[in-house]
Amino acid sequence: MNHKNYPLVVIGAGAGGLVVAIGAARTGRKVLLIEKGHYGGDCTNFGCIPSKSLIATADISHALKLARTFGQNCGDIDTSLVLERVRNIRQRIRSHEEPETLQERGVDVITGTASFRDPHTLEVQGSDGTTHIITAGQIVIATGSHPFIPPIDGIESCSILTNETIFEIKKAPKSLAVLGGGPIGCELAQAFSRLGTKVTLIHSHKELLGKEEPEAQELIAKQFAEEGIDLKLGYHPQKMENRGDTIAIDIKEDESGIASTISAEKVLISTGRRPTVADLKLENAQIDFSPKGIPVDLYGRTNQKHIWAVGDVTGGPLFTHAAENQARSVLASLLLPGPFKKKIDRKQSIPRATYTDPEIASVGLLENEVYKHYSKTKISVYTIPMSEVDRAICAGREEGFVKVIVHKYSSKILGATVAAPRAGEMLMQLSTAMHNKIPLRKLSGLIFPYPIYSFAVRRAADLWLTETLTRILHRK
Repeated sequence: MNHKNYPLVVIGAGAGGLVVAIGAARTGRKVLLIEKGHYGGDCTNFGCIPSKSLIATADISHALKLARTFGQNCGDIDTSLVLERVRNIRQRIRSHEEPETLQERGVDVITGTASFRDPHTLEVQGSDGTTHIITAGQIVIATGSHPFIPPIDGIESCSILTNETIFEIKKAPKSLAVLGGGPIGCELAQAFSRLGTKVTLIHSHKELLGKEEPEAQELIAKQFAEEGIDLKLGYHPQKMENRGDTIAIDIKEDESGIASTISAEKVLISTGRRPTVADLKLENAQIDFSPKGIPVDLYGRTNQKHIWAVGDVTGGPLFTHAAENQARSVLASLLLPGPFKKKIDRKQSIPRATYTDPEIASVGLLENEVYKHYSKTKISVYTIPMSEVDRAICAGREEGFVKVIVHKYSSKILGATVAAPRAGEMLMQLSTAMHNKIPLRKLSGLIFPYPIYSFAVRRAADLWLTETLTRILHRK
């Protein structure tokens, strides 16, 4: 049994944990990073990196299918090579986050499962069988989240997939049932459909992407239907069972009560995530927690002021960029003297992007949320269809839109949604303006290179000017 003492220990080598551990090491602090197994966390291993690698090939496959309508036959895609490419890219990026690389950057590393003995003591069961007893002055919990498996009758006897296992399959299945219509479910449903898999998406709500504007929800549902994805919206799974080489899912529609059965070679569960706290034995450190995660104060501290928590384990929002942002604030507080501790900026709107085609990206308040804070007479909403944007017309991508919600008189941006190719990049103009308190009207004065998709943003700004001038002239 090894006994060691560290001024700073970080549990979890995902986005948040790596920011704290590497940042502290750069300043000369002695730091220990403990990771159960997958360095780089969910984003590198099971989320952003493999899914976007798969989506890139799926988009090419879709483009090739469209090319056939112009008389070009480009051949089929070998999905075993597609998934091999995904894993190779993941390994390339993960190589920068492996133990050897971290140790070269001054971070001590133990691969194993950590649990609390008391508020200052951790026990780590190493992957090599060694038990480590670690005492620490400061501890940062960054253990992330894991897929939630819904309590469906028979699910435990079926070989289901989650985002943590789907990228390990050797080739795309002939058929796939996706349970869940959030970002993960929608991205992977479309990607596998474009690679030739027959996809059925089962979602308990009537709308996909429930946190987005209704226009975006309708756009994605229409796009999926046009691409041949079988949408079962407003359905709840009742039972699952193996039937030969397929899995049968009994489903029931909420409105009608009509029951039916879906059969698929593989089933992907994408019904949400839960904070990963089970192995930590938080009760031994008297740390408050619940199934929703570990509550923290404005600085990222738990109820034990020397123990901090960042990222998914705090309960949300479950984004890599949110975890990194929280971790940067916690790192500053750990390194700086007491009076200079840095609060986590919870007022800043966190942008989000779903990498379907078209992409859906948004920031700030949705229209229905705005009216909870402002009267309708004080709000203006500008929606620019991509069918009115020259670049989109040239590219044959007229199906999206840009929607900007502002305070009518100041043109302060309160929320925005972009549905278009590279929507995440387009959104950052509006997100940057919000963060720096730049009103929409000032974007009208920018010179936009012609023709770009972001001309939709300029047109929204121009609409505010037109509306305001009209209002002033009518008063005269």
